[in-house]
Amino acid sequence: MPIISLPVELVTEICTHLGIPALHALRLTCRSLFITTADTCRRRTFRHICVLLTTDGLHRLSELSMQEGICEHVESLMVVPELFNGEYNAPYSTFSRWDCIQGALGRSQQEQDSEQVDGKAYYAVYEAAMADHQHALTSATSIILLQDCLRRFVNLSSVGLQDCPTAGTGDTCLGWRRLRAQLGFYPDFERERFPHKQIAREHDLAFSLLAEALIASGRKVKRLSTCGSHCYGVGLGRMQLTPEAWASFLSCLKGLSHLHFCHESSAISSHPERLCELLAAVAPSLETLRYQIGPYTSSIYREPFRVRELFQGIPFQRLQTVRLRLIELPMDTLEQFLRAVSPTLQILTLRAISLAEPDDPSDPLPKTWRSRPSTIGGVFWSSSAMSLTCNSLYYGR
Repeated sequence: MPIISLPVELVTEICTHLGIPALHALRLTCRSLFITTADTCRRRTFRHICVLLTTDGLHRLSELSMQEGICEHVESLMVVPELFNGEYNAPYSTFSRWDCIQGALGRSQQEQDSEQVDGKAYYAVYEAAMADHQHALTSATSIILLQDCLRRFVNLSSVGLQDCPTAGTGDTCLGWRRLRAQLGFYPDFERERFPHKQIAREHDLAFSLLAEALIASGRKVKRLSTCGSHCYGVGLGRMQLTPEAWASFLSCLKGLSHLHFCHESSAISSHPERLCELLAAVAPSLETLRYQIGPYTSSIYREPFRVRELFQGIPFQRLQTVRLRLIELPMDTLEQFLRAVSPTLQILTLRAISLAEPDDPSDPLPKTWRSRPSTIGGVFWSSSAMSLTCNSLYYGR
């Protein structure tokens, strides 16, 4: 039976199980399907929007937000805060040695059948792109554009920061196609080697930009994320917000149900009260909490960062899922937290967590703790929890 003879409702249901490329291919098979699946395609394509922090990326986002039939489908808006994997202000001697530049120069030599190919043209475009990106990060115009978009996306419920797209992922990112066309090379870098402090500063600026846009738009969201799969971290203490603006930002987050927060380690000592204030503001409604210390990469081991009083006194009421990574917690603090959230907790994931606080440097596992590893399981299974995952859980340093 031809698909065009099926009821519209069934065709729509079939389309929900197709990937975006397959959906577009199906729509091109005949005019009838193209018309029938138009709304489904818009809903699938524009439910999640990613935008590069460049002038072109922000203007494309603004144009998209004014399109009827599209703006009402946007539920998630993610901002890409960094370019070139944090390699800013690189001198030409360093730039010319990048693998992506060497590859571009090699292709140019083959196309021009010449051994003399000047890489300075690539470098000039790189400098222009970097300047444009830095301007977008700090410009008041960017805040205005973002806040207008947030107002127009009437069903928006999720915002945050996201990684720069990588080759082969198929991710759509506004502004990315034009940037690649301008550069003439694909800015691909090894994620295991990166200037994390520089990237963290970019994330700070982007997160501040997003916070100010949320404040100005009055938009309340249900989900907030500070990073993607590559956890570089942000510093709440470095956010360029006045005390009044910070209070307004917390007000925008009331009602938040999902929080993925990666705290950049060098910024924790600056305004340490801000994280507690953030958690206290979202605690009554929060259902999922992912918290970790950045930066983190899978190939580089880092010691867990000590956090003594993170969860004490925070009135979590609906917390169902908790995922913690790369932090050091006193056992008493973790035990107190688990008992407080045990009525609602369902999933607990601990990765690279240290519970060590040795009273004798020569004794890796203090005597007072020898009988306490079972405490986590005891508290956990006495609750309504259903799943516990411990990966790299340390009881000694």
